[in-house]
Amino acid sequence: MSMWSCPRLNWRYPELGCTALVFGLLLLHPLVNGFPFLFPDSWGYSGACPDEMRSPVLGCAMRPFTWIGGNWAYAAVQCAATAFALVLLWSRVLKRQYTGALCAALLASGLGLFSGWVMADVWTLIGLIGLFVIASGHCHPAAAGLLAFACATHFGNFPTFGTAALAMLPFVRERSRYAVRAAACFLGAVVLIVAMNLIGGQVKFGSGNGFVFIAARVLHDMPEVLELKCRQDPDFPLCQRKDEVLAWSAGNHQSFTWVGLYNLGLNWPAYNRMCRELVLFSLRDFPRSLADHAAAAVRNTWDLLLFPELSNGFEPFGTDSFVAGDLRIAFPEEVAPYLASRQANGALERLLKKLDAPFIALLWLSIGGCLLFTATGWRRRRDDPLTQLALFALIALAANAFFMSNLSGVFGRYQARIAFLIVFPALALISRWAQSRLRPAAPPLPAS
Repeated sequence: MSMWSCPRLNWRYPELGCTALVFGLLLLHPLVNGFPFLFPDSWGYSGACPDEMRSPVLGCAMRPFTWIGGNWAYAAVQCAATAFALVLLWSRVLKRQYTGALCAALLASGLGLFSGWVMADVWTLIGLIGLFVIASGHCHPAAAGLLAFACATHFGNFPTFGTAALAMLPFVRERSRYAVRAAACFLGAVVLIVAMNLIGGQVKFGSGNGFVFIAARVLHDMPEVLELKCRQDPDFPLCQRKDEVLAWSAGNHQSFTWVGLYNLGLNWPAYNRMCRELVLFSLRDFPRSLADHAAAAVRNTWDLLLFPELSNGFEPFGTDSFVAGDLRIAFPEEVAPYLASRQANGALERLLKKLDAPFIALLWLSIGGCLLFTATGWRRRRDDPLTQLALFALIALAANAFFMSNLSGVFGRYQARIAFLIVFPALALISRWAQSRLRPAAPPLPAS
């Protein structure tokens, strides 16, 4: 078999039925809410093509659907893509096993919230599933396409996916083939980003504001950096409003990003250049300065890994919010249905706040379960896809927590969006263990 030859998908009634079931369970969440879940950045992911500040790939890909059916079309397409990825994993890798655990994990992890959310978040999970399918040796263009597209939808996915792909290399059978396929998917993501930016007449890979996000994280975690910078360079633009800047940064990891933009009178290129100077200054006495950055990185990673809030990002946005303002411009007929939804009136956030503690407990138990079963099944890690999935989930969760918490900040949604990846193998492994214990032992053979 050549490097690129793959068996046909060849789905039958079990796969089609499971896809319909999973799709319905995912779409149920926005249906119960009364409208797809929205965020101030939603328009940049659902129809701005290209949007240099958010995702040109996802914005341009979804624009035809939102043009035809608004935000409901976006939610339906995203739920369908998520359902396809889950059933691909269930059918191709797990051989149609653990259906009950799949549905239970889908509901318990809140996956429908992120599938029905007009954002890029669920694509992180979809891409990781595509990567695992490839790592398991089950080559299919669908898995490669999911990985390449998902990698291109969000800036944090490149380091997360790259780290997970590299960390899995020692645990796959055909390492060379796996490495080439994964590398081709990452290259495909780069091509997608460049191609979508070309729609706007620009040849570029990034959004040109990466240093702003990193500077916001530095100011939040290490405010002494600005104090020292202003002592050495009083003419630095932030020093004239140092107290205000520190106050903006104290709230959360990204408050400086937007409050600073609106209050400092700088355009994005100038803002990014100023922030780059601050970030480089924070590394002034390298490598000694790495200790401060490392301490902040460990703290942020730990907080996001173990304390993700399911409710983060689903707060209500009322009539005077950016959400309602974007709807009035892009989808005026959807303003009233959104404002009548459970998210807009606050009922959704109140419910999710109550579920935050049980959700965190579920993640702790799932992480512990995957660690236990991975350790006890270490010898068969290459032969047991479920043990391999548990190992992959642990790696992916750690990589995602590290990069997202330190690139963009400790926001619970960055980890909650991939909770299914750890909950599913934990439930499936527990179910398999329980069935093996309850299964009656075979009677001894009669003596000859």
